[in-house]
Amino acid sequence: MTAKKPMWRDVKKIIGQWSNDELIGLVQDLYRFDANSTDFLHARLLSGTIGDDGLAPYKERIRKAVSPTEPWKQDVRLAAGRKAISDYKKANGDLRGLLTLMVFYVQCGNDFTLKFGDIDETFYDSQCSMVEGIKDRLLNEQDEALAAEFLPLLEKEFERIDGQMGWGYPDEVRDHIEELRGRFG
Repeated sequence: MTAKKPMWRDVKKIIGQWSNDELIGLVQDLYRFDANSTDFLHARLLSGTIGDDGLAPYKERIRKAVSPTEPWKQDVRLAAGRKAISDYKKANGDLRGLLTLMVFYVQCGNDFTLKFGDIDETFYDSQCSMVEGIKDRLLNEQDEALAAEFLPLLEKEFERIDGQMGWGYPDEVRDHIEELRGRFG
């Protein structure tokens, strides 16, 4: 017979009986546990405060994963770059921050391929998927100001890659940009 796996409700039942000091101690232990926990708490609790750039650790994770400076020592890890975005979304959920990280992912991928040459279909599929995700979020929000902030960033990336990359990637980026222009001008 296998033991029952503990669940959140089991933990909640115990910590629900704790004092404020005990809860603060637990959060402090989690804060010190690892960098991801620290980044999570900064993004959740301190984003937008003076002196805190809650996006910085997530950007660094994306840059290291998607655009390693020494690719002969480390492979591109697209899933790790996407996980950084997902982790931020869980920690904060701020749409502007999320879109900033998504655009940064695309920029890092473009930086990498412009520096080291064409990659492979999986790489460009990931890039296209991220651009499509940006487009979909902007279309769903129907926020003219948000689109005015992020559409020029996508246009700039298109200008950087047009004629420089293969696999139909620039064409797909252009199609997503044109769809956004059609909606937002």
